[in-house]
Amino acid sequence: MRFILLFLIAAVGHCYGQSFVPETSAKRGKPAPSVPTQNVSTTSNGWEKIEAWSFHFGSHTEFFNNVQSDSSGSQRKFDLAPTVGFGMKFSLAPAWKFLPEVNWVLPLDAASSNMVRNLFMFRGDFGYDLFDWLRVRAGTSLMWLNMHGKGGKTQLSNGTGKSTFYNPDENRSALNNTFDLGAEAFFTKDWSARVQTYTYSLFQEERRQISYTLFLTHYWE
Repeated sequence: MRFILLFLIAAVGHCYGQSFVPETSAKRGKPAPSVPTQNVSTTSNGWEKIEAWSFHFGSHTEFFNNVQSDSSGSQRKFDLAPTVGFGMKFSLAPAWKFLPEVNWVLPLDAASSNMVRNLFMFRGDFGYDLFDWLRVRAGTSLMWLNMHGKGGKTQLSNGTGKSTFYNPDENRSALNNTFDLGAEAFFTKDWSARVQTYTYSLFQEERRQISYTLFLTHYWE
């Protein structure tokens, strides 16, 4: 009877992955029944693991073909506005990635215009690897534009001569949400070139405007 009771206790312990040793067996020096070790998976899913970090730099063009660039009425198609940023890469599936990032358009024209103008982009893209060397991206951005005026006045061309414009002496901010598309080509595993577009007022044709950035990106784990 004692042997049968010990056998039942060992069987129950095996089912629950634990060893149950009666006090009487321990006192008599009998070895505890051996229990196979259970393997517990510790693999993190894609949302919990950062697969890589990224640093990128490039040039930002705001409101493509919608801003007058000279006195003859030409529209600006490219602007050399240095932009830097950093991001992360999360693997969701073999070909799918989640790519959050923060970018800053540097305010290099502040001295000439008496206006400090900063544009910060808080972004998130879903990326799909079409090939080993090509990734397409779609996502959204929260654009935070901050302008701080130094006051004073500026002489600007009005087409036939020059006019005096007075600069604000206060701080103003504006927030915009954009719909974004991009394409990223990889030269190596760690380096890529990307074109990223940002569409303002997607569903309002009369207000819709498009900006874009050209990036070089370096990835590391």
